[in-house]
Amino acid sequence: MRKMIVCFLMLGIALDAGALSAAATDPCTGFTWDVSRELAVMQQTPRAVAAAARPDADVPQIEPERLYEVKLSVQSTVTFVVKPGKSALGDGAYAGLVRFRVEKAGRYRVSITSGHWIDIVDGTQLVTSTQFQGQHACQRPHKIVEFELPAGRDLTLQFSGAADAQVMVAITAVSKPTASGR
Repeated sequence: MRKMIVCFLMLGIALDAGALSAAATDPCTGFTWDVSRELAVMQQTPRAVAAAARPDADVPQIEPERLYEVKLSVQSTVTFVVKPGKSALGDGAYAGLVRFRVEKAGRYRVSITSGHWIDIVDGTQLVTSTQFQGQHACQRPHKIVEFELPAGRDLTLQFSGAADAQVMVAITAVSKPTASGR
């Protein structure tokens, strides 16, 4: 009986060590935020969408809480709503525009699978990001940026400055959004 108890204890220790080792090798566990919601959305099957190259009525609409694979254009052919907040790679860079809206004001995260610079534009004003995190070895998501977003308005998400011709993107609510505006 004693040997059986010792065997069960050893097996439990081995399983715990294996779980710790798996967590240590998972590159997506390095985020300091709770990104369980973002990780879950990033595991969805992505919906394909082609980003617009100029800010007109043909800018495709995406929805929060869904994963999209966005095809981008050569950056030199893209006209932005507002100049990107960061100058980045020019030659060989890809860019594009999509739009979205959130029904409730609050803090939201934009998660992407590339190193693109992302801006959110409200009308003709850049929405300032509140914070960001990235994990180079994590593919889904590679980078997450947080924004305080207003409710019920069309917002433009601009991608720029990276060599990837496509990017997966998801927009998720961070905390319970409020019913009021900004």
